[in-house]
Amino acid sequence: MGVSEALYIPAGLSLIADYHSGKSRSLAVGIHMTGLYTGQAIGGFGATVAAAFSWNTTFHWFGIIGIVYALLLMIFLKDKKSSFAETKTESSASPKEKKSLFKGLGMLFSNLSFWIILLYFAAPSLPGWATKNWLPTLFADSLNIPMSQAGPIATITIAVSSFIGVIAGGILSDKWVQKNIRGRVYTGAIGLGMTIPSLLLLGYGSGLMSVVGAALCFGIGYGLFDANNMPILCQFVPKNLRATAYGFMNMVGVLAGAAITQVLGKFKDHGNFGFGFAILSVIVLLALVIQLYFLKPTTNDFTEINEK
Repeated sequence: MGVSEALYIPAGLSLIADYHSGKSRSLAVGIHMTGLYTGQAIGGFGATVAAAFSWNTTFHWFGIIGIVYALLLMIFLKDKKSSFAETKTESSASPKEKKSLFKGLGMLFSNLSFWIILLYFAAPSLPGWATKNWLPTLFADSLNIPMSQAGPIATITIAVSSFIGVIAGGILSDKWVQKNIRGRVYTGAIGLGMTIPSLLLLGYGSGLMSVVGAALCFGIGYGLFDANNMPILCQFVPKNLRATAYGFMNMVGVLAGAAITQVLGKFKDHGNFGFGFAILSVIVLLALVIQLYFLKPTTNDFTEINEK
């Protein structure tokens, strides 16, 4: 499962970025992200399906559906012609010219903006994974309801609000970047800003309205942020390195998620579960300040020519 995601996400988002220019890039990425959120919402009912049939049957059919879908992708999914032509040209290069791959990686890791984006992506991944893994438990504790109720409420709340956020974030960013080259950065910043009070309310809220409202606000904000990660990356990294760059971003985000899941478990064991969520707002605030201060794109599609 981990390998399949690692192969899919960077290549998929890079392919979308190739097909969509500045006028539709964030919206296209946002629409793609709705599939992930829909899957998470449906996944919340995995136990219900398993109870009606069995865990074996449930996993088998999910696997069969995935195999059929993979075959459809092999038949219908195509690279953009211009990108494919460039790839063929590069593949026929001499061994000496092929070493430019290492030069490209060197350029990527010597790019300060990429390290800022990496931090900007990793910091919100902490609360992002925290809500995926621990929000049902937080709902059950804060609202004093059984997990059978808390699970679907938490999963659907985040999925629906994130669905709204990525669509709104895509539309806003694509329009804003036409008037201001930092429009994508500002849209992502608004999203991160929305998650800060949401995390505080999730940590210390007790009533149904405050906790669910905080989760809704967090989901919308995280959606605004999520729809603009690849489009912002496109403003600082050339297209031949975007999948690689996003692959590193995804790796760092998953590692951050693994770490915060364990840390919040310790907060839970010591009775400070809500405080653990609230303190994440400080980390997000720091990432937001760094992002606004350092990320100053000069173009919507970065190329090596621009760099020179």
